[in-house]
Amino acid sequence: MPLDCRSATLQSRHSAGPDFLGFSRFLVRFRAARLGCVLLLRCIALLLTLACASGCKPSVGSSCDAGEARCVDARTELVCQAGHYIQSPCHGPRGCGVTAQGINCDFTGNKTGDACSTDEEGAAICPNKDGMLACHGGQYTLIPCRGTSGCVNGDGRALCDTSIAQQGDVCRDENTKACADDRSQVLICKQHTMQRYYVCRGSNGCTSNAGKLSCDTSLAKEGDACDKKLEGQAFSCTPDASAILVCKGGAFTLDQTCKPGQKCSALDSGTHCAKPGP
Repeated sequence: MPLDCRSATLQSRHSAGPDFLGFSRFLVRFRAARLGCVLLLRCIALLLTLACASGCKPSVGSSCDAGEARCVDARTELVCQAGHYIQSPCHGPRGCGVTAQGINCDFTGNKTGDACSTDEEGAAICPNKDGMLACHGGQYTLIPCRGTSGCVNGDGRALCDTSIAQQGDVCRDENTKACADDRSQVLICKQHTMQRYYVCRGSNGCTSNAGKLSCDTSLAKEGDACDKKLEGQAFSCTPDASAILVCKGGAFTLDQTCKPGQKCSALDSGTHCAKPGP
């Protein structure tokens, strides 16, 4: 006989009379019916859960484990971020596919602003020699690689030569320094943007050799920024050679005014005021 939860409830509402034995029998049947309904509903819920676990596809917002990813289609992946899936494009020629190592999303064709997982912060690739596409703050960003080596993919990582930059360039690592492309100054990465740090007014300008920057500050103007590490050690001549400046408090300040007939000279032996030679 099929189990009818509704009829059991209705019967309880209309049962009445002094037949206590009949009422007790009814109460037993009523409780059995209610219990059967509860068990049936639980079975249905369990079956739905099992069916979903085996056949339901994950979507944006579904729970996931760190590093987990799935291809939605040939150009899109679901990738885990903080325990939940987000959607990220795979605009490279290989798109999204399954390899022996797992899901592979080719993002070489992605653009600045495309979504990426914050769990993959720093993931990068060289789509060409001129720039590196890197995941930062949940978005892909194109970082210029203006150095002579450009951008090179090697040993499973992207290598970007940022020894040369332009003011306003996007940068990844805070406090990284670079020579301006016109060699006139040193730039520094602040808040992920290359900003002016200090000027290189000397004839050699700013140079980069084997990853080491050199800034010729043999000439400077009062107020020009200088490296605080060189406080009291770095001396410069003013552009008109009338005075000697010293690095103090992160800026060049007046140290000595040359006497009449003397000129400031910056040589390997030091910076000093002297009479010009014949």
